Amino acid sequence: METVYEHIDSALRCYHGITVTVPETEYLLVNSVRDNLRDSEQRNSLLDQIRTLQEDTGFSAEGLMLDIQALENGDAAAADWRIGEALAEVFLGDNFSCRFYWNEIRDARNPRGNKTGADLVGFIETDGDVLFLFGEVKTSSEIERRPPQVMTNADGIENQLRDLYRNREKRLILISYIQNKANLFPDDHPFKSDWNRAVHAYYASDTGYQLYGVLVRDVDPGESDIFASYNRLKKEILEPIGLRLLALYVPIPKENWLNIINDQ
Repeated sequence: METVYEHIDSALRCYHGITVTVPETEYLLVNSVRDNLRDSEQRNSLLDQIRTLQEDTGFSAEGLMLDIQALENGDAAAADWRIGEALAEVFLGDNFSCRFYWNEIRDARNPRGNKTGADLVGFIETDGDVLFLFGEVKTSSEIERRPPQVMTNADGIENQLRDLYRNREKRLILISYIQNKANLFPDDHPFKSDWNRAVHAYYASDTGYQLYGVLVRDVDPGESDIFASYNRLKKEILEPIGLRLLALYVPIPKENWLNIINDQ
């Protein structure tokens, strides 16, 4: 990856434009992004349980065999925006000390449905602190406007981050969501440690929480994609609250992402 532009006010308040190469993109798509979209961990666990049931009982019902075949099928089915969200989550985890312990696809009764609350819900470690991370992701190929409309329209990243900053009730719902998931893990799991540190920072210190906007682009990089948005937002989202914007430039057209994920 290469940083093509950046502006840093502090560790918690900055923006970056980053490009990735074709081999880097393909590697992410066929590995971490694919696993995220398929929730491979959960899928493999269920597959092992059903196989064990089959072996222990000798069941060979058509429905059981169909479910095994469906779970063994490696293909993912996802819209461009969902792949963009998975790319953003994986990239933040690999490169920016962000941690997402729970695959939110598990909460979707309809896997093609929209997530509610925020696209990114997790933790970020910076300067020795662990903070809650609440973020939004948009994917855009628009070249006629910079910034693209997904940054500035009514449902764009700017307004979504403003809402997360202004709406304390929404943040409380997200914090309750994280606590609920953390309680599913044993006490010695790092999820629990991050939860305890982040909730302490949120209520007892001056570090607050981190807001993160990620714009995934399959066009040539340009700082005007996020420059104006950052400057507007930093006047409204006040310190000590963290504000980061990331434009991730992917050199493969988004209409090809799913075929690469499914190795076609």
